[in-house]
Amino acid sequence: MAGFEFQEMLAGSYHLLTDPGEERPMSLTLHARVRGLRSFLVQAEAEIVGEIDLQGFADHRAFRGRLQIKPVQRKLVYEARFEDNEGRECRFHGEKELEAIRPVASLTTLPGSVWSGERELARALLRFDPREDLVRFLRSVKPR
Repeated sequence: MAGFEFQEMLAGSYHLLTDPGEERPMSLTLHARVRGLRSFLVQAEAEIVGEIDLQGFADHRAFRGRLQIKPVQRKLVYEARFEDNEGRECRFHGEKELEAIRPVASLTTLPGSVWSGERELARALLRFDPREDLVRFLRSVKPR
């Protein structure tokens, strides 16, 4: 069975744990690919690639990762690996927790953290703006 693909853009801010009072801009632009519908129904996972931009920390860096859908836990889990401006390997981990009481807010808000190995370096809050980005998102969904 054929798969599908889509694009998503999230923007917001982050702060380093060493400087929690300084919020900096952050964005995550991703292209998700599901190779086959049958495997997606079993694994509920998409490969993601794109660009992560943490101003002053990892400026316009390419990333690779995955997006997992966990229906039992009602979560979407984003994992992205990239290098920061100093060449350190880092990873962004974010989770959307789907809530029936606030479906739009829970689908459009992605809290997350940036890690280097086992050390948490930063915390982020990203959003998908449905008024501005929903049409672009829907147009990006295509069969593969």
